[in-house]
Amino acid sequence: MNFGEVIAEVKLTVKRPDKLNLIRRKVNAAISFFTLDSKFRRDYAEQTVVLDPNEFIQAFALSLLPRYRRFHYIKLAGTKIFLKVLPDDELFKACNNVGRYYIAGDDVTVSLPALTAGLDIGYFRYPVTMTKDEDTHWMLEMSPYMIIDWACAEVFKDIGDEKSFRDHRASAQQTYLSFRKDQEISTQ
Repeated sequence: MNFGEVIAEVKLTVKRPDKLNLIRRKVNAAISFFTLDSKFRRDYAEQTVVLDPNEFIQAFALSLLPRYRRFHYIKLAGTKIFLKVLPDDELFKACNNVGRYYIAGDDVTVSLPALTAGLDIGYFRYPVTMTKDEDTHWMLEMSPYMIIDWACAEVFKDIGDEKSFRDHRASAQQTYLSFRKDQEISTQ
């Protein structure tokens, strides 16, 4: 289904065409909620960032990673040498920072264990906000009724229909549990 078809289904269910703008926001919010709650394969991206091959400590802009949400890994390009995140409590302490990275503002600072011309990065992305009827998202293709039920629940909550809110929220959550098992990246 595309964005317009999902909007039509939600409007049909809630029977409130006057809530079109709210429905549009709630469909996008549902996708954002499910995206932020998990680590889905389809929200995952891999990219190589070019570095100065003569510097051990350097920074790169997060804007190089479109719709960056969180890192899965950072490693020296073409190797199996992974960098670890520098915990916040160690950032200003005298400690061994080699082979670590941290985020400061809009930049990622890395302290390399060896010189390299680049970093291989795996990261999770935020979803794009849909605005046109023909826009689509992979969740709308794979599990549209999970999104529809969640958006309906939110609209019902907004208009004060608590029973319909609970029914649709429960349906969306039940579908999401199975969906998440199928689509999430395993951490083992």
